[in-house]
This record gives sequence, C-alpha cells and structure tokens, in this order.
Amino acid sequence: MPIPSYFFSDLAWGGVDTAPASPGSASFGEVLRECVACGSGNLRFWRTKRFRYTLGDSGEAFHIWRCSDCGTGFLNRAPDGDGPKSIYQYSGQALTEPVTAADILTREAKFPNITLDAARMARDADRYNASGNKRALDVGSGFGFYTQALRKQGYRTVSINPGKYENAVFKALNGDEPIPIMLESFQDSEPFGVILMSQVLEHIPEPRQAIEKMAGLLAPGGVLAYAVPNFGSFPVKLLGPRDNACLCVPEHINYFTEKGLKTLLENNGLKVMNMEQITRLQPNTLSRRLNGGEKLSSFLVSLVARLQNPFSRVVNSLGMGIYLSVYAIKI
Repeated sequence: MPIPSYFFSDLAWGGVDTAPASPGSASFGEVLRECVACGSGNLRFWRTKRFRYTLGDSGEAFHIWRCSDCGTGFLNRAPDGDGPKSIYQYSGQALTEPVTAADILTREAKFPNITLDAARMARDADRYNASGNKRALDVGSGFGFYTQALRKQGYRTVSINPGKYENAVFKALNGDEPIPIMLESFQDSEPFGVILMSQVLEHIPEPRQAIEKMAGLLAPGGVLAYAVPNFGSFPVKLLGPRDNACLCVPEHINYFTEKGLKTLLENNGLKVMNMEQITRLQPNTLSRRLNGGEKLSSFLVSLVARLQNPFSRVVNSLGMGIYLSVYAIKI
C-alpha cells in the first residue's frame, strides 16, 4: 500500500481549523514579521491549534505560522506577560504537581529516556569541545541528569532552571540546587567550554537573542549542544496540529527544522559539527491509544519494543525523527 500523500504534506487528517485566536484571559506578544530562526520575512499562516494551559482551564486558540525559506514554525502571536512565567516557575515539563526523585528514577528504570540522552549529549559535547575549558553550563537543567552526565565527563558545572518541581528532584539527586532563573537573567564573567541545553529553545520567545547570548558565554572552540523537537517529524506530518509533542502549545512556541537551526547557529558565529535525528517511542505508545484490553495491550507493547530500532532508523534517515540534536562550536 503506498504512503498517502498527506503524510508528506502540511495537511493533517480531517481538515483544517482556521478559527481566529481568542484573546480569552491570555496576554499576547507582538505580531512577528520575521522568522525566529533565519530572520526571513517570507512567512505564511500554517495552522490554528487549540490547547489548554498547563496551569488553568483556558482553551485558547493559537496561530502557528511557518517560514517559507527555512521551514521553521512559531506561534504568532505567542503568550507574553505573566502567562509563561506562571508555567515555568513550577515546571518546564508540563508537571502540574510535585514529583519525587523516586518517581523519576522508577520511570527511568522502566523506560530509560532522559538518562540515555544526557549521557549521549554530554559525551558528544565533550568530544567536540576544542577549547580546553572544562567548565559547563546546563541551561534548563530539569531533574539534574544532564548535570550529572557533565560531571561524569569531568566538568565543573553551573545549572540554571526556574521550575521548582524539577529543582526539588535535582537537589535530591545531586545534593546541590540550580540557580532558579531564566536564561535571559543569567550572567557570568567566566567563559564555558560546553553549554548544554535540552528541550529548552522551543520555549524561548526570542531564540536568536538566546543563541547570541550563549555564543557570547562560550570560550573560543567551546561547544553549544542542544536538542529540540523536530518540526519535520513523522508525528507532525501525520497529525498536523493534533500532535502534542512538538506542537505542545503554549509551552512550545518555536518549532525548528534542520535548515532553520543551521542558519540560526551560523548567523551567530557558530559552526555546526553534527546534527542528528533521534527517535525513541515508549513501549506503550500504541496500547494506551487503542485501549484494547490486556492481551492486545501486551501484544502492542511487545510489537513496539521489537520494531523500535528499525523503525527509528527509517524515520531518522528520512529526516522525520522526533528530535534534533545539534553540536556547534564557537569559531
């Protein structure tokens, strides 16, 4: 059976929701005239997505626009004011209540995910670091696994993260605490050999300014390593605005492509050393959606586990992996 054409198009199954954005209780920023990644003014409306805020019961509608030059997507207009701050002061991972370190370790033991990414990114960042500087900045440090991994590579670390739920777990796992601030407020007089930032850039209203700032914090030859959801991923191709991984509004306000990321980095004096696609599916990805009883669920979990690696290789090779990991050095 041939793959349907809409798999490769912008169209989601079942049509398009073009209802106007409702101002509701949210405060929105200015209308964007330039791409958040490459700066192009060649923009077009893509889709409208309705979703609820992490904290609250608001069903706002958000407009997603797309750059015709680099393919990057973004909310136009994105929430501003106290809306994002009210989310991130608690969590950057859509947590609505505190969790314990034991909860997170149990989850990782059942389905290793963050720990695998942290070890891989810290190892590769160290490999690309040509500065000789063993000082590292973990931006949006989350539960602390990335800081742990950097320390295992011999780095002296500084960690920043505004979310109090994650910071409590970080302290339980590492013994110290991150600085509870956003990147925009961070200052440091000493350069870093590595800046690591996973699942953060999609949250930042002005990514070009964020990359410029981090480039300024790097030592010459230092590496910026970060991961973001892939706007060209197969879930976005299949589901369009019904995807809730990359297109998790309003927490995610930017949706990046390989081309957009490369331009964003190069425009700030950074040379891309490697960009890779990452796909990892939870074993219960199908079973929790189909809800077909214990036997069917067990079969589906086993099926996903068996097909995980070959499926990931195929979608990654097609440029439709779920995440993008990027390593760029300051030249």
